[in-house]
Amino acid sequence: MEKKQYNILVIEDNEGDFLLVEEFLYEQFEEVSIIHAKNSRQAFDVLTAKTNSFDVILLDLSLPDKTGIALIYQVISICDHTPVIVLTGYDDFDFGIKSLSLGISDYLLKDELTSLSLYKSIIYSSERKKIASALEASEKRARNFAKQLNEALEEERLRIAREIHDDLGQQFSGLKMSLASVKRLKGFNADIEEIVDGMIRDVDASIQSLRQIANELRPVILDKLGLFAAIEWLVSGFEKKNNIECFVQVPECSIELDKVKEINIFRICQEAFTNIAKHAGASKVKVLIEKLDDELTIKIFIDGINQHAGKSSFYWWKFRY
Repeated sequence: MEKKQYNILVIEDNEGDFLLVEEFLYEQFEEVSIIHAKNSRQAFDVLTAKTNSFDVILLDLSLPDKTGIALIYQVISICDHTPVIVLTGYDDFDFGIKSLSLGISDYLLKDELTSLSLYKSIIYSSERKKIASALEASEKRARNFAKQLNEALEEERLRIAREIHDDLGQQFSGLKMSLASVKRLKGFNADIEEIVDGMIRDVDASIQSLRQIANELRPVILDKLGLFAAIEWLVSGFEKKNNIECFVQVPECSIELDKVKEINIFRICQEAFTNIAKHAGASKVKVLIEKLDDELTIKIFIDGINQHAGKSSFYWWKFRY
């Protein structure tokens, strides 16, 4: 006998079937509390009551007011964290498989039911649910950690980008001004003046490189003008750098996105264009950004032969906001 206290809801309209299930439960469990609901309405009232908490639900699929998949959806939607075991008189293998895919823990035939088979199903379903809940909690912690790590990385990128732009950029600008002042001094021959001109050109190139690095770390345009402008800037830079014809279409209306989501979407697009430059062999790239209700869709079509897939390809993401 199982000594743990079990709270079990039996949703069954047939009194004889309920009494049989009740007998099986008392036979196998030393401490068990059983609540009986005879239809979906009663089951809904019991499940939504704040005072009730169940370890498992035994569900008959042929109730007077609701049956089949609709009944499964209703029960699962209310108690997705509680194992639901279907007890039915219909030997329909395909339906049994489908019900399991909807979130049912087990599917038992009444004609084949014994106290031992019911006991095993309840224990196994409860343990599986505990493991699934533990995995879900672990995945949630992992997602939270990844989010914190990503936020810390973006803050560090922003800090480095500012230091590059403000400190190194100003130093190179000062160096350029000093070289320009040196050039204006009298007494230099043509050879020295040419060397100074070359140094000024090198400083100009270094300033442009610094700006490019700072923008790749954290585009200023993303913070000032938003996601769409940043993607247009990204596509424009990709087109110039790789000599690939690009087209970008963004919605005319603006959307409200939190800063973290804007950054994440931009990084996804940035990584996509990096992969396109390395692997796609593209001749044209088309970017379509569409807004529909509460979804933002980004599609990147590549007119070229992907070296890995051997065919033209595209990227496609959907984001809720």
